Parts: sequence; structure tokens; C-alpha cells
Amino acid sequence: MSPLELSQLRTLADGLDHPEGVALGPDGMLYAGGEAGQVYRIDPARAEHEQIADIGGSALGICLDASGSVYVCDAAHGAVIRVDGHSAAAERWCESAAGRPIITPNWAAFAPDGSLWLSDSGTEALEVRDGRLLHVPANGGDAEVIDIEPLHFPNGLCIGPDGSVHWLESFTPCLRRLASSGPELVTALPGVVPDGVALDADGGFLIGCYYPFQLLRVPPGGGQPELLLDDPTGIHMIMPTNVTYFGDGLGEVALASLGGYAVKSLPAPVSGAPLHYP
Repeated sequence: MSPLELSQLRTLADGLDHPEGVALGPDGMLYAGGEAGQVYRIDPARAEHEQIADIGGSALGICLDASGSVYVCDAAHGAVIRVDGHSAAAERWCESAAGRPIITPNWAAFAPDGSLWLSDSGTEALEVRDGRLLHVPANGGDAEVIDIEPLHFPNGLCIGPDGSVHWLESFTPCLRRLASSGPELVTALPGVVPDGVALDADGGFLIGCYYPFQLLRVPPGGGQPELLLDDPTGIHMIMPTNVTYFGDGLGEVALASLGGYAVKSLPAPVSGAPLHYP
């Protein structure tokens, strides 16, 4: 697969507050979060944005349902906050797992049955493994803790068309999937800190790296990651985190930028797989 070029980057929104999460809504708009709890809506065709809510915390991952409500992983409050798609009213939709607090809700994605999968990254310390994979019922509330060994800072995750769950671990860098027997390694990702992942239409995975500033693709079924884009200067693609497909035929990729102020886009090397909107 041919590498992408930094010259292909297009700015969709600028002046945001260190956006870490970006997701495609059912209306074709992009949604992003801010470091101080802002929730933004971005019109990619016009390259315009507006702030639609303020949850007063710290917005990490974002996903949406069919009504346009936005579900925000709020690291400051240790909760998933639901922002109503019509009134923009905010409520705590999930703030516990097995009756105990969530430490660092990082990324969430809906499954075909309307339930939500959530990464709880745990403690941000290299020597600690206390991350968890959580499963939230369709109407919110207390989450189930998946019975697997503690994870090493689970981060971005994505759900396949069949409901299969895949996630990144940032501190022992790898991409894993949940099988009936437990976690399975899809591929190791040595030398990078993977953050965000999206599934493409061929079954491959697009990965944004917090450091170094790179965009990778993992082939379907795993294997050697391919380097699609590299920003060695850190000027053009600053600390890319989450990624999402958008546009006609899901033929473009939006990149969030935790270290910067913009959401940018690139042509997708492979079209994206549709998200689930319960």
C-alpha cells in the first residue's frame, strides 16, 4: 500500500481545545471533544465547527447513537456522559463497573445489539497494569467487568460488523481482540504508543499513534503494521490520537490531535467500515 503524504492533510476544524476524540455521527457530521469538557460538531464539507455542549470535565473518546446523542468518555468525572442530541442536556449514563468507580474511561463504541463497550485505561503509570474492558447494557447504568487479566492501559477500541471487539493497549503496545477463550493478540506494535483505532471495509485496522506521530495500518487478521504517514517534525500531525472514517463511501479519515488544536483529514487508503448507531 502506498504511503500517504503530509501535503494531503486538510484542516477540518481549528481552534479546538486539544481534541483527543473524534467520531462520525449518523448525520454525516464529525464530533470531537475538548480538554475542558467541550463537545464540538464539525461540518467537514464546509470546514466549520460549533460547540454544542460543555460537560465540565475532560472529554476523551466519543461515540453517537441513532438519535444524534453524544456519549463522551469523561476522564475527570470517571463516567460516560450522555449529551442529548436535541436539548444538549448532559447526564451521567455510566459511572460504575461491578459497583465500583471507573478510573479512566477512555474510548467507547456501540455494538450491533445496542450495548456499549468501554476501555477503562486505569492508572497512567508504566509499572501498573490495572486497565479493564467494560460492557455497558443498552440503557446505561452499571457496567460489567470482562473477566480477563488486568490490561496495560487499554485505549482505543472498535467493534466489527459481527460484534467482535478489538482494542489497543498503549503501554505494552499491541492490538488485541476478545475471543471466547479470552484476549488474543492481533499484532504487536513495538516502538510506538498506539491510541486510536478504526476498522476498514477490508477488515484491516487504521491506528493513530500518540508517539511518534504516525498513522499505521494493520492488515486484516493481523501481521506486520504498515506505516501510512509519518510526521517526524511534529508540525503537521501533532500527537494524533483517535481516527474515524467519514465522507462519501467512508472514503476519508479524520484525525484528532491531543497535542494540538485541530481536526484534520486525509484520503483513506481503504474505505472505512460503518459504525453501529443503536
